Amino acid sequence: MSTNNSELKPQGDLVFALDIGTRTVVGVVGEYIDDKFYLQDYISVPHTKRAMVDGQVEDIKQVAKIVSQVKTQLEEKNGVQLTKVSIAAAGRALKTKQVTMEFDISDREALTEDMVKSMEIETIQKAQSELDSTTTGRTIFYCVGHSIISYKLDDYKIISLEGHKGEKVEIELVAAFLPNIVVEGLYSVMDLNGLEVTSLTLEPIAAMNVIVPPEIRLINIALIDIGAGTSDIAIAKNGSVVAYAMATTAGDEITEEIIRSYLVDFNTAEIIKQSCSNGEKQVEYRDILGNSHTVSTEDITKMLSPAVDTLAETICNAIKEANGDSPSAVFLVGGGSLIEGLTPLVAEKLGIDETRVAIGGGDFLKNVDECGAKLGAEYVTPIGIAVTSMLNQGYDFSVITVNDSKVRVFDTKQLSVYEALTIAGYKSNEIMGRSGRSLSYTLNGVRKTIKGGAMTPAEVFVNERPASIMTKVTQGDRIRITPAMSGQNASAQLSDVLGYERFADGTVTFGGETFAIGLKATVNGEKKDPDYRIQPLDSIETSGIVTFGDLLRVMDAGSEGVEYRVGDNVIDENYVLCDGDVISAYDSYGNIIGNDIPVPQPAMQLAPAAPQAAAEEEAPAAVSGNEPVAPNAIPFNGRGINVEINGEHVTLAPRNGDYILLDLLNSINIDPAVPNSEIILEINGAPANFSSYISDGDRAVIKVQERTGS
Repeated sequence: MSTNNSELKPQGDLVFALDIGTRTVVGVVGEYIDDKFYLQDYISVPHTKRAMVDGQVEDIKQVAKIVSQVKTQLEEKNGVQLTKVSIAAAGRALKTKQVTMEFDISDREALTEDMVKSMEIETIQKAQSELDSTTTGRTIFYCVGHSIISYKLDDYKIISLEGHKGEKVEIELVAAFLPNIVVEGLYSVMDLNGLEVTSLTLEPIAAMNVIVPPEIRLINIALIDIGAGTSDIAIAKNGSVVAYAMATTAGDEITEEIIRSYLVDFNTAEIIKQSCSNGEKQVEYRDILGNSHTVSTEDITKMLSPAVDTLAETICNAIKEANGDSPSAVFLVGGGSLIEGLTPLVAEKLGIDETRVAIGGGDFLKNVDECGAKLGAEYVTPIGIAVTSMLNQGYDFSVITVNDSKVRVFDTKQLSVYEALTIAGYKSNEIMGRSGRSLSYTLNGVRKTIKGGAMTPAEVFVNERPASIMTKVTQGDRIRITPAMSGQNASAQLSDVLGYERFADGTVTFGGETFAIGLKATVNGEKKDPDYRIQPLDSIETSGIVTFGDLLRVMDAGSEGVEYRVGDNVIDENYVLCDGDVISAYDSYGNIIGNDIPVPQPAMQLAPAAPQAAAEEEAPAAVSGNEPVAPNAIPFNGRGINVEINGEHVTLAPRNGDYILLDLLNSINIDPAVPNSEIILEINGAPANFSSYISDGDRAVIKVQERTGS
């Protein structure tokens, strides 16, 4: 019978912890009093479908359904409405970083708990930065746990820093990181159940805190949490947890071997596997074809021997790699630790006595009162999750709002606006914008470039105040962004750069002869029409007679001492010919010269076949060689500024108001999403940001370079 929520008491100080495994979801509730955890209730509910793979949530809704069953049953049995939860993640795709950091404390009074915590967080951030600098692709990693290897005060090792004074502190720790997809899946399941996550940790850290507490970590101990999908490992020695590792080989490999050998479904295979661990003599089952069978657990164990041997080999190799050698002792926890024959194989492969490998059940729990319950190894981790949350060793996340959508940001990771927007799903061109691609070609052997359209930068506000993409954000901040608009790619037809409309096709008469006039163009050696669209790296060549100077060159005629006219108008070499023109020549006395055009001197050299411009300011790019202007460019009238950006000179058009570094983005092409990179901003050799002012003659740098790490 369901209990009305209005009849339930508030959760208060009651601790609710969930271990969301590949095969089951285990929930525990209890109280933490005087450094001891008192278990009040617990429940385990198996998944009805394979919604988890290798410890990662694959089907969020299905996992949320099982979590709801665990939550509801614990609420009804205990009369408490559960709203806050502690969870842990398996080590799928686990990465670790061991770092050391020094702090100057010479100007401080006695160190407080908050001071020490702040220094630890800063050291974790260093580990995060080092990991980010070596991570390829767009995967984001979150810190899900850390262990202090050592504290040093003025070069002396010390157990606790609180209350001490000195000159310097050194903190050495190992931090564990998981991809955001692993963590986000768990949080999505909690969201669907209305549960606020108060603590997140790594499963082997949780188990270590209740099986191998600090007082026995002087011994070199390996703890292995063997679930269905992963085997998670923690290594302790010299008083500290020094390493974490994982193997994707775990209990499911044994289950799958049973499926293949006995032709059964997954749930039947799980029952057969558990029967071997429960001391039963034989097992009855039906295969997928409907046939009934009875088989002895001894025969099943023999059949599984190679698979169990492989599991033991994989686990032991991971232990040796993380520890550097075989440890002095091993604890096996989790449901997979109960696999028949696993314990002696682990001892054999590590070369240690079998008595030094133990299955860590309730009898081994430290500072835990089971209140009469007899718990097996599968309950160690969920109880450890509860204890870890009370030791303040778990992690929580900050929530940042981006255009009304929530983004989870873990407190150990300092984020800029750019990184938060990336997590929220914005692409680099929406955040930064890009200038349109330029169009480069050659015209009569001269390289020409039409710039792409300018981008419209994004408008970014943090808490309703203007901000840059480099602005740091933290818990509760609200980011509002109007995405950037990338510029249009440069595009042009032959008619855009050659000015066909200014040069007539037709004929003119000169010296008694008729000449065809008009502008002709070839592209890569082929004749093209004016509407041809120019492609990158095209080679354009022009020819034809368009000015009177072109005509004189064709005739190899001179102009000194001769006056040329069209009608009553005197013309010179720059005159643009028109269809039907009749050109007459006059001597110095004003007498018309006949059909034979005099050539007083060879004053003009025969130039390449290209039309001459009527006037420099009116000449087409095809003739004059002037740089063509993109249709969307703003002509510079002398009242803007000239600056240098990445070694190239750029003229910024006139405007009202000041210029800032952001105004130069449309003059360059960069991609800020290059893996392992950071944006470098400088003005005249000094660090700058996008809102820094720039002046005429400044030298600016905007570039992306590979991170160098911390």
